[in-house]
Amino acid sequence: MSAPAAGAHQADESGQGERSDGSNQKPRNASGSQESGQWRLLHPLVLVEDAIDGVKSSVSLIIAAAVVIFHFNPPHWVIWAFGAFVVVCACLIAPMVGYFSTRYRMTGESVEYRSGIVVRKHNIIAYSHIHAISSDEPFYYKPFSVVKLNIASAGTVAADMQLKAVPSDVQYELEHLRHARVSAQSSQASAQEGIVAGIGAEASAIVTGHVRPGASIEEEQGHGEMLYRASTADILLYALTDLRFLAAFVALIGLLDRIKDVISERLFDEAASRVTSVFTSGTVVVIALIVLVVIVLMVASVVNSMLQFYGFEVWRRKDDLVIVRGLLTRRRVTVPVNRIQSVGIRQSVIRRMLHLNSVAVALSASHGEDDDGDSTSISLLPVIRQRELIETIARVLPQWDIPNPQVQRTSRHLTRYLLFLPCMMTGLAVLAVILFAVLRHDGMALLWALLPLAIGALWCFFRWIRGRYEGFQLLDDKRIIVSGARGFALFWVVTRRSRIQSVERQTTVLRQRRGVERLTMPLFVYSGETELRFSVIHQSQAAQLQEWAMRVRS
Repeated sequence: MSAPAAGAHQADESGQGERSDGSNQKPRNASGSQESGQWRLLHPLVLVEDAIDGVKSSVSLIIAAAVVIFHFNPPHWVIWAFGAFVVVCACLIAPMVGYFSTRYRMTGESVEYRSGIVVRKHNIIAYSHIHAISSDEPFYYKPFSVVKLNIASAGTVAADMQLKAVPSDVQYELEHLRHARVSAQSSQASAQEGIVAGIGAEASAIVTGHVRPGASIEEEQGHGEMLYRASTADILLYALTDLRFLAAFVALIGLLDRIKDVISERLFDEAASRVTSVFTSGTVVVIALIVLVVIVLMVASVVNSMLQFYGFEVWRRKDDLVIVRGLLTRRRVTVPVNRIQSVGIRQSVIRRMLHLNSVAVALSASHGEDDDGDSTSISLLPVIRQRELIETIARVLPQWDIPNPQVQRTSRHLTRYLLFLPCMMTGLAVLAVILFAVLRHDGMALLWALLPLAIGALWCFFRWIRGRYEGFQLLDDKRIIVSGARGFALFWVVTRRSRIQSVERQTTVLRQRRGVERLTMPLFVYSGETELRFSVIHQSQAAQLQEWAMRVRS
């Protein structure tokens, strides 16, 4: 989404302000003639979209009603009249009523949204409560300079506000109003607490996001200062190392099982016999077929990644991070840096072998539905090489000051406590299979013992890798690094002490005698790693973390 040159302005509480070029002119807002604080209609393009949605929703209603109507064998004109009535209501009346009953406005303190005629809703979000502002610009919105705007507050998706179709200038206006209000509140709080201004030009530049000297006017009026840009090669690397295409393969197998319930048994058996004949025709054919399936899935992964991350850029404007990406639908997410709750770095098996990482930031709110239906995680760096990781994070998030992790391993010499349960359960399952085979006098039944052995081995591996990589590092009085494993993937997350909600310590009688515990610290985070968890930890380390997090001694 291109930033309108005249739309970037600095607004005060009344909606007035100066343009970014310094001229004392009244800022041009999204409606052109309307002032901030006045109620505005959505863009008329929403009528077309609602009409299309009405056609989709009316099809099922017409089919269901037709079954009932044909049961009474009415005249043909009744059927046609009913169908026309449903279509007119769904495609014309309902969109018009929704359009003219929906308003939004931006005042000096909040953004408001109201809708409905019979049941009237009035949603208000104060600028200081906004955690993220995201917009979607589908390719058919581009000619009209219209976006879908999502304003995220803390908590669940129900706390958000969605403006289906508004001029693109509205997002810039909203961001500047939010920044002006938050800055005014911060100045008032600083004055009340007696904090002396002028801490330093460099620190001020970081907080306010001033653009570096020599930056172009387009940068100051657009997204700000560019911090990171993913090349096409980076996106291809992300796609080829994304293991989600294996999940697509598993989903495809599940779909084939569903097809069996839809088509006739004869057709399914015939197709299955043909597939079986292909697999029994020779090793070369089987290998070629498997390679073909893998290539198709990888091509699908590349296409999906290009649609999602093409043109991926991270900008800084004032105290906000602006993330822009997308091929057909251009997406733009604005995240205030002080709203970031944690920073997570993740490595899958393939990316670990290639020394690659993915970086995401977590908020305490959703940010609008993503390309793959995800409304929680925000990709900060889709894929980045290990040697560039710390330097790039320092450039993008200098406030966090994240170093190379030097964590203390909490499960050192305690791996046996992690492996005890899976080994015991696997042994009991194998004994049960052996007992069943002996009672049935069936030697072939012993082969079923391979299944619990395989599951138990995988369980033990997951426990072992978790124990090998779990650990923590206290950076200072306010920040902590925690490392761990989820399945085959490794991660480490950086968060602040203020995000920790509680400390839960668990142990058993036998473990307590040996000073071994389990520690969990839930975070005030909506997505990503929502808790800091240590499967096994020494009692002294658990007490250290408890005192650091809660300021409470054991």
